[in-house]
Amino acid sequence: GLVAKEKKAKIIFDVLKEEQYKEKKLARKEGLVSMASIPMMVKGKVIGVLNVYTNRPYEFTKAEVILLSTIANQAAVAIEKTELIVRTKIIQEELDTRKKTERAKGILMEEKNINESEAFSLIRKSSMDKRISMKEIAEAIILSYEIRQIK
Repeated sequence: GLVAKEKKAKIIFDVLKEEQYKEKKLARKEGLVSMASIPMMVKGKVIGVLNVYTNRPYEFTKAEVILLSTIANQAAVAIEKTELIVRTKIIQEELDTRKKTERAKGILMEEKNINESEAFSLIRKSSMDKRISMKEIAEAIILSYEIRQIK
């Protein structure tokens, strides 16, 4: 909305009397009156908005708005950090899957005297037939190979 677009806090003394406030029905039902809407910023970019409501008319002070801005920005940093951690884990998992699939393809190519495309097709088909991930199929191929190497 407007707060995210303008990257600026908006204080509303009475949401029911504010033209720009769109959720009047919800505000009536929940007993919401005053609102401070604060952009959640990281590196100059808005990633969300923190809305704080009161159940009676209230004039938010400048100090309260500054405090809420600090809280909103700290939350934004935590959210961004969490997103980066999740993305990193996904990339690591994809890399691990790719490595194991490549190793399994190499084993199949050697043992079955087939090309890379055929080896990949075997892994993919096994994955679909057994309804398990290609990573699990690759791990099984590698484990089976390693067990056969024990003398």
